[in-house]
Amino acid sequence: METLPINLTETVTAVMAMLIVLIPVLGLVIRMAAKPVVEALLATKGEGARPADLSALRMRVEALEREVQELSGQRQRALPAPVPLHR
Repeated sequence: METLPINLTETVTAVMAMLIVLIPVLGLVIRMAAKPVVEALLATKGEGARPADLSALRMRVEALEREVQELSGQRQRALPAPVPLHR
């Protein structure tokens, strides 16, 4: 089987030209994809939250806990008497 000779210089030039375009494009795509993930990770650690936001959130959680305790402490309410339907 006979093979044709390959011009190595043209092949390397074509590959380099493609890489010059693809590397910046790939970098932008990775940056846009990773930015929301990094922001979400930083937000979960709580470092990005302000103290005022954290104290407001703490107050809301405490109010919800009190409400749950009040509701769980009450006896089960009875359903009202059924109302007859008139047709």
